[in-house]
Amino acid sequence: MSISSINRLKQMAIFCKVIECGSMRAASEALSMTPSAVSQYITQLENELEVALIYRSTRRLSLSEAGKRYYQHGKRMLMAAEDAEDAIYEVKHSLEGEIRISATVGIASHPLAQGLKEILDNNIGLSITVIANDKSIDLVAEHIDIAVRVGEPEESNFIYHSLGKLAKSIFASPEYLKKHSNPVLPSDLKKHYWLKHLSQGKFSDISLTHSNNETFHYQPKYRMRFNDINALTSHVQAGYGMAILPDLEVQHLIKAGMLVKVLPDWQLDPLDLYALTIDRKQSYKVKAVLKALKEFFA
Repeated sequence: MSISSINRLKQMAIFCKVIECGSMRAASEALSMTPSAVSQYITQLENELEVALIYRSTRRLSLSEAGKRYYQHGKRMLMAAEDAEDAIYEVKHSLEGEIRISATVGIASHPLAQGLKEILDNNIGLSITVIANDKSIDLVAEHIDIAVRVGEPEESNFIYHSLGKLAKSIFASPEYLKKHSNPVLPSDLKKHYWLKHLSQGKFSDISLTHSNNETFHYQPKYRMRFNDINALTSHVQAGYGMAILPDLEVQHLIKAGMLVKVLPDWQLDPLDLYALTIDRKQSYKVKAVLKALKEFFA
């Protein structure tokens, strides 16, 4: 659209307001403009169209035949503009449509299912697509609205939102502990088989701290390694050995008696849990989902 066409839209809008208000003075008050400025816009519009749109008299305004037709088309244009604004308002202020969420495989399973349940139950027009992947993906190319990440925040131009901390602990199956004994002291960990997640130390480094500030560090030899947290959890559950797992992602297995926390009085450093969004200005539905995730993970 050319500059002249854009200027014409403004002239058309002022012309329509004059007709609706019944006078240039009333239109000027409605538009917070001077009467002379409104008159100049109408005169400029008529000169450019080379036709009279309004017949002026001391008492009232009347439309020419061209003015009547121009008003009809102009009114439709203004209504279309209002519809466009209403559509944007609905996007910003409604919980309808699709949201695309990227999350690590572990977070995308039980934690995300629990965190999103209430907002989905209460908003039937909202749909969510979850992309589960432990590797970072291109948020722009994949049209991701919210990316949930674990660990050190990556340097990027995206907007960071803290979701809290993700606790991690040492876990084993009841059958494994019955067969190999349950560790009483941190040093007992050296007697056991170990499984690990290939995550650059996120769930592999064993650095324990007791409430009395006593510490213990150990680098085990790993019997099995996995690039998927769910696969690792399944093998721990099957009794292949111990592993460091995120508490939140295995709560359902702890409650079911399928996993047991080892050395519960000793803690590992928690991991940062955060979300990334592409833009600082989010739609209402993205803000609502972020709020739900923050409340759940906190």
